Amino acid sequence: MFKKILIPVDGSDLALRAATTGVQLAKEVGAHVVFLHAMAPYIVPYAAEISMVDDRAQVAFEKSVSEASTRILADAKKVADGAGVSAEVVHAVSSRPEMFIDKTVREMGCDLVVIATHGRGAVGRFVMGSVTTRLLPISSVPVLVYRDATMTHDA
Repeated sequence: MFKKILIPVDGSDLALRAATTGVQLAKEVGAHVVFLHAMAPYIVPYAAEISMVDDRAQVAFEKSVSEASTRILADAKKVADGAGVSAEVVHAVSSRPEMFIDKTVREMGCDLVVIATHGRGAVGRFVMGSVTTRLLPISSVPVLVYRDATMTHDA
């Protein structure tokens, strides 16, 4: 049925629980897993645009984000390793993670996406929207949206 499952992770507890479910599904159907973390790009503060730009802030930001991404992906890979499921990791910088998710699906030949309903609180979803919500209408493959009993109506 499914041979390669893409599982986006963002470091949230919910995303890790979704990853665990995706790995369990992969184990049951004999699929390979691809974990994906899309990092936000560095945005130059407005004040820096009109003065001399000091690239130390950007370098520090990129280092911090890269280290966080490595940690997030390593945590997800441990879930797959513990279940005996083959997995690989992909990370990138993207201001539109839903577009990068779909691009990765097509480039890596994935046939399913397993993703948490959201990775931020209700206010963040209202203001910024949800990657999951933006992925659903553009995905080139089926999307299994993970929601669990720990979630409340306002979470």
